[in-house]
Amino acid sequence: MSHAMTGKTFTPGERKQEFCVAAKLCAGKASSRDQAIEICKNRPPKEPKERKVHTPKQCNARMLKLARCVAENIDMDQVGNVNSFEMAVANALLKCECNEV
Repeated sequence: MSHAMTGKTFTPGERKQEFCVAAKLCAGKASSRDQAIEICKNRPPKEPKERKVHTPKQCNARMLKLARCVAENIDMDQVGNVNSFEMAVANALLKCECNEV
């Protein structure tokens, strides 16, 4: 399989085909190279996946929600000096992020 991934003599289409053949053999879906080639030739092309795009509005809303969560969860007793403030903010961020704001 490594030859299919690193073979510089392949065109992109040949590399894709060689990778498919190696994967079918490796996964046991084909018992011979010829059978693997047939499987790869007959497979339907994959549909391209839609890219997730975050608009500034979505990003701003998420950041606002995160800021609100941090403000609500910051431990003011922990805030005394700069280092304590950083720790208090970090702890609040962890609490908010772990709860998937």
